[in-house]
Amino acid sequence: MSHATEEQIAELNMIREQAQRFLQDQTQPEQLKALLDHPGSFDQTLWNTAVELGWPMLSAPETVGGLNMGMAGLTTLTELLGKYCVSLPLIPAYVIIEALRQAEMDEQAQILAENLASGTFKGCLAFAEPGDAAIPRQPSVTFNDQGLSGHKAIAAFAAVADTALLHATDSRTGQVVMVTVELDQAGVNRTIQPGFDQARAGADLVFSNARATVIHCTHPTALLDRSLALAALATAFEQTGGAEHAMLMARDYALERQVFGQPIGRFQGIKHKIADMYWRIQLARGCALDAQQAFAAGASNWLALSAAARIAATDAYEFTAQENIETHAGIGTTWAGMPQHYYRRSRALALELGSVPGWRNTLLQQANIEQPLTQNDTSQEALGVSAELHEYRLQARAWLAENASAFSGDARRGLSFEEDLALGRRWQALKQSAGYAAINLPAKWGGGGQSELHKIIFGEEELRYQLPTEYFVISTAQIMAIFLRYAPDETRDELGPLAIRGDHIWCQMFSEPAAGSDLAAVRLKAVRETRDGIEGWKLDGQKLWTSWAQVAHYGFVVARTDTSVVKHKGITTFFVDMSTPGISVRPIRRMAGHDDVNEVFFDDVFIPDNQRLGPENKGFNVAMEMLMVERIAGVYDESIGGVSLDKLIELARDARIDGAPAMADGQVRAALAQGFIERQGLRNIYRRAMAAIENGMEPGPEGAIRKLILGRARQRQGALALDLLGAQGAYMDPQGDFRTDFAWSWIDPAGRIAGGTDEILLSTIGERVLGLPQDHRPDKNVPFNQL
Repeated sequence: MSHATEEQIAELNMIREQAQRFLQDQTQPEQLKALLDHPGSFDQTLWNTAVELGWPMLSAPETVGGLNMGMAGLTTLTELLGKYCVSLPLIPAYVIIEALRQAEMDEQAQILAENLASGTFKGCLAFAEPGDAAIPRQPSVTFNDQGLSGHKAIAAFAAVADTALLHATDSRTGQVVMVTVELDQAGVNRTIQPGFDQARAGADLVFSNARATVIHCTHPTALLDRSLALAALATAFEQTGGAEHAMLMARDYALERQVFGQPIGRFQGIKHKIADMYWRIQLARGCALDAQQAFAAGASNWLALSAAARIAATDAYEFTAQENIETHAGIGTTWAGMPQHYYRRSRALALELGSVPGWRNTLLQQANIEQPLTQNDTSQEALGVSAELHEYRLQARAWLAENASAFSGDARRGLSFEEDLALGRRWQALKQSAGYAAINLPAKWGGGGQSELHKIIFGEEELRYQLPTEYFVISTAQIMAIFLRYAPDETRDELGPLAIRGDHIWCQMFSEPAAGSDLAAVRLKAVRETRDGIEGWKLDGQKLWTSWAQVAHYGFVVARTDTSVVKHKGITTFFVDMSTPGISVRPIRRMAGHDDVNEVFFDDVFIPDNQRLGPENKGFNVAMEMLMVERIAGVYDESIGGVSLDKLIELARDARIDGAPAMADGQVRAALAQGFIERQGLRNIYRRAMAAIENGMEPGPEGAIRKLILGRARQRQGALALDLLGAQGAYMDPQGDFRTDFAWSWIDPAGRIAGGTDEILLSTIGERVLGLPQDHRPDKNVPFNQL
């Protein structure tokens, strides 16, 4: 099944609901524990019922008697197998059938495929070999005229399988071959071994001139890679299903368990740990969905994306299963407790297809990270996008190729701040004339009149260049969306086009000395007043950390208008002309020496009431809308203003460690693989969030997840880059900037703090997404004037 239709999606949802009801009814803790007591255990009764329900045939093609739901059908079920921690050989059946289909199927192959699809036969995948942490590229098991000989390591379902798919070395040619082998024959010795997860029907296989059938295909090693990637992708969904259930177990226990008279979920250490589970699971799910979409679309990068999904899902499940036991404390380590099942299963699934170090190598190879990138790289293309959006990307790419060079890179080198700002204004005006400025805002005010997805596509292409866009992001990607929603018509018509064209710069004034992440604590005071017959407001107070206030024409400001109510109910939002008498701006020099953030003081500042945005005392909701826009709907900058992952990869290709290529170092490779995984998973999360917004849904926690991961990644990757540069890394080019120079990027950690610190974001996820108790709030339900 390629791109699923609405009818197919509805059918899959129905299958998911039915399967969940079945597993919820059939899987009991006592049965799971009984399986653990005996090596090679398998729930044959559950399998028989699953066969009756048609589960093996769900993913199989119609040509072998299946229902043709493909990988989407398979992962619908495997995610539930993970959730309920049960083991059924659905993945081996699918992978073996797919392998057989890569060659011309004779009668014997057809019968085997039909038996697997019907559930008459059970299959297993036997690629691992003793002594190798990864799946060996040149297996020690051999095949020749006498048959198959050698030893395969413990394989799930080998104890009960009728047939196995494996790879061997043809001793006559030295080439790898893919074979199927019937396990019920004299030449096969399967030994059931005790293990820590005995519910997987595991056994190792020793072959002595066993009869085997070669799958005659043009490229056997490509078929091996394909088979492993399919198994890894389907298993990633099983892992995310298990991880999510383990997270919910931890959450539920944290709500129930009382310590010092309160639920342990109120303690930040517990709350943040469970929030860490959540974002890891969401990242893994993003990678898995991306890989599944790529496979369905026939995209060339689906093998790399499957490897990314494998690594991310393994990390998410193992972290969650381990910390679930820690959250449960003593009861989590007992035989009676349920956490043990997920702890065991997380490690078993991490090993069965080869461990993570091997999959990192696979990822780096399949993603061509060791090869130079080109300007025509399509890795950012969203899978499943319409032909119209694909054409839009190509048009944007061509327009940028024609126009961007005069405004980026060397064109900015050596410019003063004023000169760079002037260059930025010209670039913004050029974009606006071409319909590429504020792409998601209405055309009547100078926007592009397109969707959020169009904006994402152009933003991704624009970030390939070092363009002077930073001055206008707050104006066009954050403030204008709110301003155009709440401002009076005549004001929108006047000021909207000026901001979108870049003639005016806007600043956002939220933070104060006593109100950072706690926005509702603002103290800048706004009091109703009439001057010269004009009804308006008098503003007094201070704002802090205001970007670009020193060059801004207008500002969006959050003020306290009623102190007699609880703090978040007495807030109103306004816009102000920054040249209004009584407003003064003082630059703050940051670590890197720049002074783009400021203190802003309001001393008897009068503004008319028509500069109020939204209802009086309802400004907290307006401000929250702005924060959602800031975290989600801005141009998707994968480096949060720092040097991109691609630049780090280029450096790793060129750098050397003790005379050897840095790219060969294990720690460097692990860091690059992790960067790729984070980038890919977040792309999927972000695009799904934008699609939801396009469909009228409220933004979810995606912005917090993005901020958590990328803020940490920028510092981590910046430090790695400086390590690769060695002593030279301490040098800061006076003409460098945050996007092109690793030292400049590393020395400015503000991107991790702006918009909410890690701790605030983790608490937000824990409380608002997972339903954990709020931190102790002495100010809750207390009027502001009593604080």
